[in-house]
Amino acid sequence: MPFQYIPLHDPQLRVSREGDHIKVWSGLYEDIYFSSENGYAETMEVYVQPTELPERMARSGTLSIAELGFGTGLNFCASLAQFRQLAPANSRLYYFATEHAPLLAKDIGQILAIYPQIKNEVNDLILNLPPRWPGRHRITFDQGRVVLDLVYGDTHSSLAGADFLANAWFLDGFSPSCNPAMWQEDIFAHMARCSANDAICASFTAAGHVRRGLEKAGFMITRHDGFGNKSHRITGHIKTNKASSAIAAKVLVVGAGIAGASLAFALRQRGISVEVLESGAGSASGASGNIAAIQAPRLTVDATEDGWLSLNAFAYARRSALGMGAGLDHGVLALAQDDREAERYRKIACLDLPPSLVTPCDASEASDLAGIALSQKGFFHPLAGAVDPRRWVEALMQDIPIRYGVTITEIHETLSGIRLRDDKGAEYIADAVVLAAGAGLTQLWGKRLEPMLPLTGNAGQVSHLFPPSEHKFSLPLSYGGYLARSGDGRLALGASYERLEGEKQGMVPSVNRFGHLENHQRLPKPLQSLLPCKPEDWQGRVSIRATTPDRLPVAGAVSTSVYVLGGLGSRGMITAPLLAEAIATDICAEASPLDAAMRRAVDPFRFSRRAGF
Repeated sequence: MPFQYIPLHDPQLRVSREGDHIKVWSGLYEDIYFSSENGYAETMEVYVQPTELPERMARSGTLSIAELGFGTGLNFCASLAQFRQLAPANSRLYYFATEHAPLLAKDIGQILAIYPQIKNEVNDLILNLPPRWPGRHRITFDQGRVVLDLVYGDTHSSLAGADFLANAWFLDGFSPSCNPAMWQEDIFAHMARCSANDAICASFTAAGHVRRGLEKAGFMITRHDGFGNKSHRITGHIKTNKASSAIAAKVLVVGAGIAGASLAFALRQRGISVEVLESGAGSASGASGNIAAIQAPRLTVDATEDGWLSLNAFAYARRSALGMGAGLDHGVLALAQDDREAERYRKIACLDLPPSLVTPCDASEASDLAGIALSQKGFFHPLAGAVDPRRWVEALMQDIPIRYGVTITEIHETLSGIRLRDDKGAEYIADAVVLAAGAGLTQLWGKRLEPMLPLTGNAGQVSHLFPPSEHKFSLPLSYGGYLARSGDGRLALGASYERLEGEKQGMVPSVNRFGHLENHQRLPKPLQSLLPCKPEDWQGRVSIRATTPDRLPVAGAVSTSVYVLGGLGSRGMITAPLLAEAIATDICAEASPLDAAMRRAVDPFRFSRRAGF
């Protein structure tokens, strides 16, 4: 079960410094974070050196480290510094860490400033530290060479849903007597399951039940002299005989919208030769070509896989868009469009979610935020915002080869790889292919039965208009429809909804006054009066979005060398980047950003299973 609504803990931090010594204390656990004698020296002696990281980093390839108890980030920063100094240019570092009581960036900066050896790494960490809300936060450093999966939440749940293979383990929670929940046999069992062959674990504690629990899980434990006033520490080795998977050398991506662009970018960062095939005359020619879109999480009352995916995907997508310079206005005000939605908002407000994620607003507060008199309650998402999809796709696709006007009609898997054929008879060959053609996937998939992909095309019209001179709109609004300001000052007002069936499948309707009227009627009444409906004066754009019956995307492998990313519906600006990253990690045999719950939610075979196949 996802754990997004289990509240994070307050570490009750206390910091004192005397000369070159610093004591960092958690009142929650009544224990220190690291040795007050020299935390950096302790990290090197207890974790980095015993797990043979310098020797392993000097070799090329991907090195994976898992830490239970991220704390101040000292171990991560020290490992990152070693990697930057020792690893060849083609190496990669993956770091998985759990933390149930995260520190604030300013506290980490204050604490670790005492160690000049990791000054640059500390600055990079605090600059990229994720918001303090429960979730699996994927952050990248050094143009994607370093990946940090920082999971804010319960360690047991975090490990239970994980599927990476660690070469090294840092067991750095608070002492077993102060934090017994982190030193349990089921956690040690998950460690063994998630260990690569010849993995090494290291810990500051040599408590008897910890040694016995690790040995029961399969680790061969050795006790050593401890650091500082600690009598002993331990290391453990494990043999798993888990073989590495083959990695595709060349990948074809079909589709140049936000899904295809995110895929191409993620693969290129990993050194994979990638080429994009697009049926249109340019990139972002489909639903990703709108002048503005909104990025905000779709929160759920219960801890559902849908809500968990949205929460994690939102944070990743927002970082990507802003990092690519595609951000527009910041903050999103979500308004309840009817009594049912208002009741859902009321229940979500009772969950006591972090204000950096969502702040409940009554009608008066919503009016103050929007600058107009509103009658609806709502939510304010301070870290959400509007994005320019075209600029985002363009930035992701920079320097990636792409062929336009290519409509793929056939897919053949052979012993030597994948062969695609287009409508002109041309062939394209690669080791793997990812089908990310948006609405085009409904035709491309055709009558293939395994897996069943019940995708339906839905036309959506976005109206374009300039706001009245007496009012400036700067806060994106969501209310069943959406209102966002584009980079040139126009308002994007959308989106109408027309289900395409029969002969209409695949045909893009023309912009029409009925779509404009639908978009206008969805507006909250105060906005309707501010934006008088004159469809003859409005411009717009129609595109087709592919949706599934359960409104969740499909993402993953459908055969040995064929992957699918589709069914994004109206949520592509939220889900596409994280799901593209997940497919790229599968292709490259790396740790996925998705846990087991998120994988289930987007599994391409879920419809086949439900149908009894």
